[in-house]
Amino acid sequence: MIEIDTVNLNGKAFQFFRMGLGNAPLLILKGEHGYAMCGYLNLDAAEKLGDTAVRITGIKTLDDMLNGKIVEVTSAASALGIKKGDVLKDVLSKL
Repeated sequence: MIEIDTVNLNGKAFQFFRMGLGNAPLLILKGEHGYAMCGYLNLDAAEKLGDTAVRITGIKTLDDMLNGKIVEVTSAASALGIKKGDVLKDVLSKL
């Protein structure tokens, strides 16, 4: 089952996607300019497409995602000042 919700974070609306898979859910948090993804998704593909994207691993909930540290960023995300090790909730305004 796929869950899609609009969540308001720091005064901005984001689309939150959650789909149960195997031993962990697939999670995506989409903002106006980019998105955060879980470990199931491929950052290299996002890079090739020129997307502003970050990847966070070891997460199962939206709260985990927001409090998780970014493990990879695309060059477009890096150009916005987002870097590996940032906590997602601290850089949401850039997505």
